[in-house]
Amino acid sequence: MKLDAGIIRSIEKLLSAELAEHDKYLKLLEQEQKAVVKLDAEQVTILGAQRGEVVDSLQNLKDERSKIIAAAVGNDTCRASELIQQACSPGDKKRLMGLIDKIREKSKQVEAKSREFNQVLSYSLGLVNGELSLLWSASQPVSRVYNSFGSITNGVQPAPPRNGSLLGEA
Repeated sequence: MKLDAGIIRSIEKLLSAELAEHDKYLKLLEQEQKAVVKLDAEQVTILGAQRGEVVDSLQNLKDERSKIIAAAVGNDTCRASELIQQACSPGDKKRLMGLIDKIREKSKQVEAKSREFNQVLSYSLGLVNGELSLLWSASQPVSRVYNSFGSITNGVQPAPPRNGSLLGEA
């Protein structure tokens, strides 16, 4: 089976667009990570929404590519790389497989960067939760803590009355 030039151009166009979207996603992820480190909540929200749009765009491109391949082959189980290996001329195969290899590499980079970003978020969340825990325990005269045996122990914190103090009002 040989693919016609129109299908090859369509697949190449979709693969190029997908590669560009992966690049865009990586840039947004880096910017969002910097915004998290700087504690710029507004920028994090904006960049998160933009990343969501890129993910939607990537999904649309993959769906469109699957439809083209399914129409060319007759079933939807064939992968783009398999079709290109079997049904393209050597020049087209080299060009298209180069794009697929670049997309695979970008996908690995996205996965690694996403993992790193999730670690930054987890660390930040841990810091925030720790601070909230300290503030909450400082406002309580008695704190309950689970010990290693699974039972609750009460810890009493000696403190003067907080009536009229800033911490008492909080």
